[in-house]
Amino acid sequence: MTEETHKENRILKGKFEDCLTREDMDLMNEYYRGLDYDGAGYTFLASHLWRQDYDLYWEIIGDYLCLGFVGFYDGRTVGSMAMPMTRTGTYDPAELRRVILEVKRRYDERNIPFIIRNIPAHLVPVVAEALGDMIEFEHDRDADEYVYEKQKLITLSGRALHKKKNHMNFFLKNYKYEARPVTKEMLPELIALTERVRAHKDRSEEELRSLDSEKNAINEIIHYLDEPYIYTTAIYIDGKLEAYALGEQLSSDTAVEHFEKGNTEYRGIYQVVCSEFCKSLPDEILYINREEDMGFPNLRHAKEALKPHHMAEKYHGYFVGE
Repeated sequence: MTEETHKENRILKGKFEDCLTREDMDLMNEYYRGLDYDGAGYTFLASHLWRQDYDLYWEIIGDYLCLGFVGFYDGRTVGSMAMPMTRTGTYDPAELRRVILEVKRRYDERNIPFIIRNIPAHLVPVVAEALGDMIEFEHDRDADEYVYEKQKLITLSGRALHKKKNHMNFFLKNYKYEARPVTKEMLPELIALTERVRAHKDRSEEELRSLDSEKNAINEIIHYLDEPYIYTTAIYIDGKLEAYALGEQLSSDTAVEHFEKGNTEYRGIYQVVCSEFCKSLPDEILYINREEDMGFPNLRHAKEALKPHHMAEKYHGYFVGE
């Protein structure tokens, strides 16, 4: 990220990287938890984990928490903001319109095109009511998130999941393992396993960048393991870490799994670590959001093969004529 890009990003007042105090976290979590946004990126932890990748900035404008960043799309600089977040669980169309147009004005002053990114499907009508015919929406299939029933991921029951169940049964029959919570002391093992997964097969440059970002994020999530909303599972075979899963509570009945890695030398290990992660969740958690596939064909195939209960669709909002 160049210094010029950092300057372009300063549309909002607060650099997210500096929001590390408990007071900041508590304030922002009032907005992140103010509504079920049905999106894996709409948590404080997710924003914090990826803050450096997106050079994320924030500001509370009026009634809403706004997140913004500048990126490069189709060879040009584009300014983005997420769906403004409410602390009260409701949106006032006039106030939402004022806040969005204020952020847009700041981008306009720098001649940076502006879009609202990753709007959850159930909030598209809210934005449409606020902005009327000024805005148009585009569905982004690559950003849609896969949501599964927890119990089905535990058992892999049913004909549609028969092949996955066979992999899990092979693992259970042939390997002895221990499932335990992840601790801060495991960080070197987590990073080492992540590197082994990275080197296991040839990957595209985009996939390698994604894995590098994940490694940085794993270094960060370790600092939050004591938070009650963080969920983790580690799989040990013969005393060695061979798989892990890390996630958090997303809503009253849904958890999100941010990271899942396993040593594929053990057939069925991904099915087992996913099952054990789900077993570790509170009873009230009924669904697991396993995030988007980012358009990677192999990842899409793997996520579709697990037969999601539904997709959490995401839309981008573009101002008409721009």
